[in-house]
Amino acid sequence: MRYRLPTKNDYEILKEYVIEHYSNGEKGISASLGMTNMNYDIWVEKINRNSREADDEWGKYYLYLVFNDNNSLVGLLNIRYNLAPHLRDMYGDIGYGVRPSERKKGYATEMLKYALIVCKEKEMEEVILGCYENNYGSNKTIVKNGGVLFRQDVEKKQLSDNWNIELKCNYYKIKL
Repeated sequence: MRYRLPTKNDYEILKEYVIEHYSNGEKGISASLGMTNMNYDIWVEKINRNSREADDEWGKYYLYLVFNDNNSLVGLLNIRYNLAPHLRDMYGDIGYGVRPSERKKGYATEMLKYALIVCKEKEMEEVILGCYENNYGSNKTIVKNGGVLFRQDVEKKQLSDNWNIELKCNYYKIKL
């Protein structure tokens, strides 16, 4: 899989990505950070700027377009590595979304695995992820990557699960 920041040349592939989600009855685009709510060129500039410098709302983050081996856009991956504590509790450190036609192929698991490597490189000791209780695919993805459920909140009449993944190094005692 290949991960990269969006460019202004990606408009058409992202437009197709959004249309597929909407055609599937989905009202939002996971991990997009407002892509459908603002001018595309301004969104691209914001995403690229925030990969280098923090803003007041989201801090620093990466929003990667994720491509499979056939060079097709399969999803979006958002890694938020210096969120304010209240946003961290609300949204988590990592968000991801896979286009409907590419689900159940292991892409989300690989995306989360990659995000955890990036978070460890950023010297994070743990990450928080959130997903709705009835999002069974995402729950399984988080568990496969070491997630431990630590809280359930009722929000907007849906139960939201919060997961924790420890990134600390494990030390083993070796008897000599």
